[in-house]
Amino acid sequence: MKINAICVVKNEADIIEETLLNAMKFCHRIYLFDNHSDDGTWEIVQNMAVRFKQIVIAVRSDEAYRPQLRNRIYNMYHHLYDENDWWYIVNANELLHTSPRPLLEKALRADKNRMDVWLANFYFTDEDQRHHGLEDTRQTVTERRRFYRINWREARFFKNDPCQKWPENITACMPLWADKSYRKAPVCRHYAERSPEQMNTRNAGRANQTTRSVNTESCKATDNLKQASKLHRYNKDGNFTFTTREKLHFYLKASLLRGQGKIKSLASLFSRPEGSNKVESAVHLTKGH
Repeated sequence: MKINAICVVKNEADIIEETLLNAMKFCHRIYLFDNHSDDGTWEIVQNMAVRFKQIVIAVRSDEAYRPQLRNRIYNMYHHLYDENDWWYIVNANELLHTSPRPLLEKALRADKNRMDVWLANFYFTDEDQRHHGLEDTRQTVTERRRFYRINWREARFFKNDPCQKWPENITACMPLWADKSYRKAPVCRHYAERSPEQMNTRNAGRANQTTRSVNTESCKATDNLKQASKLHRYNKDGNFTFTTREKLHFYLKASLLRGQGKIKSLASLFSRPEGSNKVESAVHLTKGH
């Protein structure tokens, strides 16, 4: 059984090396799509691709980001692998806590073709802000960011199909054939908030992708930081706290989103022009441990 990763990256120079080194621990190949990074990310991935045969730069393009860029990478390489191999959609700011191989092997035996991860979202908090000027920047991002909460679950793994492509007009996070989810899920450490500079750059980029006017100077990312006292502290011991209240909150939110998705799908049936062939995406959430 081989595990291959698909990683679409843009301007993640402060964490991309950590992400790739983590994925290399269990991935056969990591196929990269660089979305025209200009912050040093491109140079880092080029260097790593020379050093490590596991890293393959598949595409570099300045086209507008779309989730379907992942589909393209899959379509380029899926024929090289068999039906017992897996694909891992790795975000450039995420690190799996442990190898997913044992759970994927169990998923195969259970005749499942997809698997989720629990997201432990790490935040730049009020406490981090107070000590930001004194931080040792020689430490990695994962050493400096310590406060988290597990508050979401997303699909990240699906089985390969050597004969079936993943159409680029499909917006779902998984191929449509990956419809049988394994109930258990590993923990993935997600670092969307790493420093005030990175957070403001990210927010400005998102604002530029919208048509509305956003004043990034009056709405800085550090204006509404999460309080460290209300989060869990990670002690780098492999243990994560996930309270019953947090689990209930997740399942309630997921149920509401599923309901909203069904309403939108029903509404589209009545509003869709005759003869159209619009593909609707669905949210798949299953109970984990």
